[in-house]
Amino acid sequence: MNYRLILVCILIAGIYFSCTDQNYDALNMGEEFVDGESGIVLIDSLAIELSTVLIDSIETSNTGVALVGTYKDEVFGNVQTESVFRIGLPGNVEFKDDDVFDSITICLRHNNYAIGDTSQLFHLKINELNTNFEELDQYTFYNTSRVSVKDQSLGELSYYPKPSDSEEIEVRIRDDFGQELFGLFMNDADEISSESAFQEYFKGVVLGRSTFENQSVIGYSAVDTSLYLKMYYHRLSDYKEELELVFNLESSNYQFNCIEADRAGTNLAPLVEQSEKILSEDTDNKAFIQGGSGLMTKVKFPGLADVFQLVLLDQIIKAELILVPTRQTEDINDLPTNLLVYESNNINAINNILTTSDGSAILSMNLIDNLFSYEEDEYYSIDVTQYIIAELLDGYFDPDYSFLIGLSNEDEHSTMTSLIIGGEKDADFVPKLKLYTYYY
Repeated sequence: MNYRLILVCILIAGIYFSCTDQNYDALNMGEEFVDGESGIVLIDSLAIELSTVLIDSIETSNTGVALVGTYKDEVFGNVQTESVFRIGLPGNVEFKDDDVFDSITICLRHNNYAIGDTSQLFHLKINELNTNFEELDQYTFYNTSRVSVKDQSLGELSYYPKPSDSEEIEVRIRDDFGQELFGLFMNDADEISSESAFQEYFKGVVLGRSTFENQSVIGYSAVDTSLYLKMYYHRLSDYKEELELVFNLESSNYQFNCIEADRAGTNLAPLVEQSEKILSEDTDNKAFIQGGSGLMTKVKFPGLADVFQLVLLDQIIKAELILVPTRQTEDINDLPTNLLVYESNNINAINNILTTSDGSAILSMNLIDNLFSYEEDEYYSIDVTQYIIAELLDGYFDPDYSFLIGLSNEDEHSTMTSLIIGGEKDADFVPKLKLYTYYY
């Protein structure tokens, strides 16, 4: 029995079924090539280069998530975040002369997200916004967007957070602020005559800016049913009638998270502009990804310049990129199930996102569980065959061609999810570009 032929057939079948998302018609593969003198060779020693880059701005508005707190890490530095939002004018409400103000609160709920040490006391401070959104003349906001606040806070809360607990949290804010707002309704004042007049009077709220140091970042649900202002008052008639007036989140477009990273004293400190990069060999043979703050991993392929010395273009069956997260990552947070990949260049621009050959679906780097894998650790994998071949078609490989690896849009825009990826000289968590080639 020809065991070699059986082995080759099994290998070809395995690769065929692992490549069903790609169009390989141009590679001239067919059953007629499968014979005793043909087979598949795996080349996984091509040089690749990993580095970390900083994207200038990440959109953080309209995510439905308010991130508040501080995440400190010896690798990523000190990252602080606060959330800005605007509330709307309530619908028609009739006050009577004998109505009496009681209190006013900010109501919020956890959204089940947190990073850092949530066993420590968490300090939440509420400030009144001093920036008029209308004057900013924009509807999209970013992690780098900045606002000003009034000096005197509206209120504060210190508590031990339970991020998985969705029960409502109420933070009482200053009675004098509530009394003034209540008086506007009692007097049918101009400040509440229209939505725009109210927004000019009360520009919005900022969650964060505590003078105490937090050890975690907490996520709150930023939708009109879970983040709002509530005024309590009562009416005296034959009995005491308890009443409430709710000011809902005005527009999700005007809710966003300001995120500021201080990386002084870390290996990532030199990252200031998007056009810069730090090689993994200069960061302890690691590359980094972090949601919200703009850190992404860049992958270049200097080894592909010499690929034609090894194989012909039509001999390439599959190109698979593998990145391996270090075990440090799991000490920070759970591993995300997938990552997004973008084409890039020498100035680290985010160009086309990788998609299937017909453009109908986004390709992602999927987390492969080591339970059913030959690898010792979990790793991320993506089939990049069509992109590698496209770059090689003219017989030349652009040395500036690269990929930028980042989180999914949901994780990138509304979490601080962090990954540490093994660099090319990391003996334990080795990234690879695997070329499966056919010989005959």
